[in-house]
Amino acid sequence: MPRVLLGAVVLVVAAGAWLIVRGVLAVGEAMALKTAAAQFEADLDVAASDAAGAASTLDRMSGDAGALAGHALTLASLTSDPVWRAAEAVPFAGEQLAAARVGAAELAHLTVAGRDVLRAAAGVLDAPAAGGLDLEAIRALRPPLDDVVAALDDARTALDGIDRTRLLGPVDQGLDALQAMIERTGPAFEAMRATAAVVPPLLGADEPRLILLMLQNPAELRAGGGITGTFIAIRADDGHLELVDQADGSVFAPASEPLLEIPADASASPDDGVGRFVQNITTTPDFALSARLGAAWWEGRTGQQADAVVALDPLVLKPLLALTGPVMVGERQIWAEQVVDALLRDPYLEQEQDAQTAFFRAVTESVFTAAIAKPAEAPGMAFHLAPMIDAGRLAVWSAHAEEQSVLKETPAAGLAARIAQRDAHALLFDDLTGGKLDAYLAADLGLTTSRCRPDGVATTVVRATLTSAVDPGMILPWTSFPAMGGFDRHDIGLRLTALAPPGSVVEAVQVDGKPVAWSAATVVGRPGAAARVTLTPGQSAVVEFRFAGDPDPSDPVLIHTPLVGDPPIRVEEGSCR
Repeated sequence: MPRVLLGAVVLVVAAGAWLIVRGVLAVGEAMALKTAAAQFEADLDVAASDAAGAASTLDRMSGDAGALAGHALTLASLTSDPVWRAAEAVPFAGEQLAAARVGAAELAHLTVAGRDVLRAAAGVLDAPAAGGLDLEAIRALRPPLDDVVAALDDARTALDGIDRTRLLGPVDQGLDALQAMIERTGPAFEAMRATAAVVPPLLGADEPRLILLMLQNPAELRAGGGITGTFIAIRADDGHLELVDQADGSVFAPASEPLLEIPADASASPDDGVGRFVQNITTTPDFALSARLGAAWWEGRTGQQADAVVALDPLVLKPLLALTGPVMVGERQIWAEQVVDALLRDPYLEQEQDAQTAFFRAVTESVFTAAIAKPAEAPGMAFHLAPMIDAGRLAVWSAHAEEQSVLKETPAAGLAARIAQRDAHALLFDDLTGGKLDAYLAADLGLTTSRCRPDGVATTVVRATLTSAVDPGMILPWTSFPAMGGFDRHDIGLRLTALAPPGSVVEAVQVDGKPVAWSAATVVGRPGAAARVTLTPGQSAVVEFRFAGDPDPSDPVLIHTPLVGDPPIRVEEGSCR
């Protein structure tokens, strides 16, 4: 018996020593992993600011991802042997060991899958000799992207299954960091998978396609982005792109009847003329409807059926110009940093309408011709255009059902889809003056949710602080600033529409703390309220919409019509004092 007891003691001591050694090694790997992750983040920041260095940046990121995966695999190995698993039965200490093991295993799966995606992405940078985009290389991204999205889903499930109520600080903080990484990178990988599925057929991998670009102008706001001013037709054939036609919105005469059936909840006002005026097709946040209307207008004019519609505003030209370099239009050289003044302000003050149209066409043709001429830079363009999708400045619709079924689940499906995907509150902007002064609108947006009512129902306030930066001394040509609707020529006149998740009820609308007239507005199935706001030069106004309802308290979100500037958004928990 003494020998048996002695043997048991030796085994326990040996196991303890083994765990200590493994623990020390695991801590070392965790520190190395943290260093590698910091380097990866640094290179990611470089990628975000270096539009032209896609190939070299990808090489660095692939190396970073390999280091991350190596450390993560070692950490997972150190925390998953039989002794470690057996020790998980020990009260309290075992909970820490089990949580560390699960976190390390999921991190290893994620980093290996991410590394494989980056390695596969290297093939996309190798353009064919003929100068087109290698669509087969994009298709080759599908398997590793499927793996990384599956790993993300598995990691979310595994982490949700951990009871974290008694975890020590370092372990709990490590899991927090892992969850934050999943939330930060997950949407990007999911969007990449959708891109790899849709882009090859969209760019003519199987047959030639006609892509219709719709340029929106946020200097005259519409709920979906801005007035539709220019259409461009691009022929795509096996990764080769050719600009084949373009037209200004002014060539499309108003229709006596809507071109398509318009749902009753398409926009905040039944008088918007969504289906009758080409300039108003984005008055609805439903981009699928806007795209189908744009395609119908184009077919009516040219007889050509669009296979896809892509909407973008002039701010999308900034990353393209960063890659192509400046373009010369007449005697003016336009750089990426000059897009807002060059396209959204100066032309309306300096040129007649026909000259504006010619200028916009020339700029558009120059930028896209330059971009199409550099297919090897396409991955870099895609990388830098991704934030534009999240900001609502770039949306894509396909006339092919299989492709559209993929697109509609991504942020690229447009404003209404982004609102539904995140069950968000929303703030829509529509210009009422017919002018182009929204280029001088500054905004600060906020969302505050509190639970102070006796019945426990949440109160949510959607807030917009708006300021006009219009110079009252500016000479505004009548043709560009007609001041329709009874507004003064220097006024910014808007309809603001706030939307809430289904089941919410509008309680009040205030401007500068005082109640104002408002109208109920159900838009794309979501309850809301619409109110008019007028800003004279230099004036500010605070507009608040108050809703009663029960939004998801874990992730309140406010999505808005893309403006000329990117306004700060403050999402806060309200006080009951």
